[in-house]
Amino acid sequence: MTAITQSPTFKTFSLAFAKLEKQYVTMAEYKALMSEEPDDESIYLEKQRPPNRTISNSHGLYHSKLFFILIIILSVSSISLNILQLSFYLISLRTPDHEDGPHYSKYARLEDDTVEVFWNQSGKYANPDDDARDHLWDELDIDSGVVAVPKTWAREKGLPEATTFPWDTDKALYFVNAYHSVHCLKNVYRAFRDLRLGLAPSVGPAHVTHCLDQLLADVFCHADDTLRAANRSTPHVTASNQNRRCRDWSALRQWTLAHPGCYRYGNHTLEDARPSQIARMRYCPEGSRELERVREYFGKGGDWRPEEERKWSWFD
Repeated sequence: MTAITQSPTFKTFSLAFAKLEKQYVTMAEYKALMSEEPDDESIYLEKQRPPNRTISNSHGLYHSKLFFILIIILSVSSISLNILQLSFYLISLRTPDHEDGPHYSKYARLEDDTVEVFWNQSGKYANPDDDARDHLWDELDIDSGVVAVPKTWAREKGLPEATTFPWDTDKALYFVNAYHSVHCLKNVYRAFRDLRLGLAPSVGPAHVTHCLDQLLADVFCHADDTLRAANRSTPHVTASNQNRRCRDWSALRQWTLAHPGCYRYGNHTLEDARPSQIARMRYCPEGSRELERVREYFGKGGDWRPEEERKWSWFD
């Protein structure tokens, strides 16, 4: 009964009935006041009027029946709504979000678990050849991770406001988080490489610490619960002959290329120190509307293709 009395429907009908009852009582009191001090004429007319108790009684009985019927309708409706709400709640507890189909990421619409990857204990980025490994890490491309997306789309997705894309003021610039993680891994590896080769640090301690902090935050955020099987002969080794299901990195890259931010990271020692960062955003793809605006801004002709310029390397 508590659920019924607390329901919005019951409260609405209760207010309506209270208002109706108040009006009925007010009318009755008004009639009573009118008859408190009758004059001689009204007494005479009242005596001439035949009694009409049947009509008065039937009127009260009609209101009682109507009130009883409405209470029954209200009770049944409230109980039905509560049962329906409880059913939806129980279904939501039993059903994961993607039980009825694939689950997609919020922004690039990447489907979960589409690629099966062998969990190699020693991948190519752990190559024992130092020089070969250094080149592999250097060649990891993070530039396309800076994307320009429509501001209206960003608001619909609940993203915070970002800096305006210089070549299209209806768009804003964002850095895809996965690419930022790769950027941080490259910085940590480069610091390790400088130490190994006895070079002056290319990446300062503060930047390395920031990257380690961000990478740890990503691990905590994703909370990957994949279970790594411990070897029976060497239990300290895990996932040595195991596959895992992943999103498709190439699909993410294609999405970033479809929303180019025209950005190149380059030599951060030089680029970060420049008073303006707009030169880093001149690498728009051939045939794009943005490239025409880039050429106009820098005063270049139609044969200028900044995207074809050689990329900076650790080995320069």
